[in-house]
Amino acid sequence: MIRADIALARTDLPTPTQGDDVAMVDPIAHAPNGIQFDVAVRHDCEIVVTIVGVPTAWGWVDDGGLDLHSPALRALVDEIASIINSYNHSGQDITNRFSGRVRVGDATVVW
Repeated sequence: MIRADIALARTDLPTPTQGDDVAMVDPIAHAPNGIQFDVAVRHDCEIVVTIVGVPTAWGWVDDGGLDLHSPALRALVDEIASIINSYNHSGQDITNRFSGRVRVGDATVVW
C-alpha cells in the first residue's frame, strides 16, 4: 500500500488556483524525475523506503564544507515518513505494527 501511495503521489495533478492564491508544492510530485523509491519489507517487521537517484545539486547544500540535505530533500523525506507512519497505527490500545525507516542512498535519514 505504501508503494501505491508513493506512485499516486508522484502523479502531478494540476490544482486549480484562484486569483493570487499560492500554488501548492507537493514534495513527492515535484521531486526530480530521476528520483526513484524502493520499498522493502525486512524481517516481517520493518519497512524501509530508500530514495535513490537524488541529483546532487537538488538534494544537498554546501554548509562550509559539510554537505547537508537541502530543504527540498528534507521535505521529501518527511513526506515519505508521513506516508509510512500513516500505516503504523499506535495508540492507547494498539502498539506500533512495524519499524519504519527512510533512507537516502546508503544513509538512514528517518527511523
